[in-house]
Amino acid sequence: MANVEHSNLTDPSLHEPKGASTASAGTAYIADGLGSGSWSTPSGARQTEVRVQSLSDFPTPSAGVITLVSDTVYILDGDISVGTNRFVLSSNTIIRGLGGIVSTLTSTSSGNIFTATASFTLDDFILVATSGTVFACTGGTTESAYLYNFTIASASSVGTFTGWYSLFWDRGAVASATTGLTMAGTCSIFILDLVEFIAGYTTGVDLGSSTFNTCTFNRCGFGNASATNHIIIAASSGNLNAGKEGRILGCNFDSGATNIVTNSDVGDLQWESLHNLNLSNTTRNAQGYMHTTTTTTISGGDGDSGNPKIVNGGTNWVTAHDDQFTITTGGRFTYDGITTAEFLISCALSGTTASGTQTINHYLAKNGTTITASKTQKEYTSTAVGSPAPCSAIVTLTNGDYVELYLENITGTNNWDSYILNMTISEVI
Repeated sequence: MANVEHSNLTDPSLHEPKGASTASAGTAYIADGLGSGSWSTPSGARQTEVRVQSLSDFPTPSAGVITLVSDTVYILDGDISVGTNRFVLSSNTIIRGLGGIVSTLTSTSSGNIFTATASFTLDDFILVATSGTVFACTGGTTESAYLYNFTIASASSVGTFTGWYSLFWDRGAVASATTGLTMAGTCSIFILDLVEFIAGYTTGVDLGSSTFNTCTFNRCGFGNASATNHIIIAASSGNLNAGKEGRILGCNFDSGATNIVTNSDVGDLQWESLHNLNLSNTTRNAQGYMHTTTTTTISGGDGDSGNPKIVNGGTNWVTAHDDQFTITTGGRFTYDGITTAEFLISCALSGTTASGTQTINHYLAKNGTTITASKTQKEYTSTAVGSPAPCSAIVTLTNGDYVELYLENITGTNNWDSYILNMTISEVI
């Protein structure tokens, strides 16, 4: 038989590529550019899809455990009952429904329904697990859970994520659960958006002592009037890493609960509460005053025309209010918040001069530099305290910035005696 070069073989006689007999389904031979290669899943390749219409379409349970396959999408087509079986979610496992009206997953297990140590997604179906704990997930440094349109119709407990890198729950509900969602350990990202906790829970969400870079409750609802806690956060921003800020935005809380958000503080430096029902907004504002007569000495080149100097507060300033500000007894207002913001600063000043009639310019100063827009002018006498002079400006402050009062005598070098000073700082929203 004559030899035929491989390159001359016609299509019916061509061999399969080397290694095809043992390659996994869905893989392709990828050249490495060095004369060799390997069988692998092509970049961007679709995950394997399995349509589930009954328990038998899932992998066969072993001792009550259904271990789902990595990189596989299980599409729930109908109401699927899995009895007392539970699931182990492998890397990048997805359980996807066709909508809550079409897709329901029911488990009668009294244990953990979903356990995982790697990233997974639950999407667009309803879970009925009346006696079970929905989640028992323990992670490391990169694990993410993505829950979309995922509703828990009933459960004993929503469960726990421990040391879990990120949890994203976007749209969904916990219709009924005795125990809510618990976070534990070192985490990084926690975002609940449009999730409703409706009934049954003693605590809706407990952040415990877990720590995060990002922690956000956005447009969520907590409706159990008999709850002990809708949300528990750690005292003194304990759930948030240094320099990070958590947010509770646009949420509705039933006022009947014993605690709306345990450890919530309107002056908390690292939590932002805004536009919530039955939870106060975070405030960044301050008020201080001085009612003790104190002399600001003016001499040539120091406090006279063109040379503003700081108003002498001695040790007489009193703090009336200080959410995210520190006020010294000398009259320095320092911003402690970590969010850069605009503030309206207003001050009323009354006093007299040492002798004669003198014209004084008053200023607010940021970090020791007078603010031109704040300049106001008042004529004082030595015989009577007139109506207060107003002094105000809108100022942008970042952490550590401070504000003080300055003045200059543009008539002469007579000293100025303060009688009553009152300064307020309010965030511009």
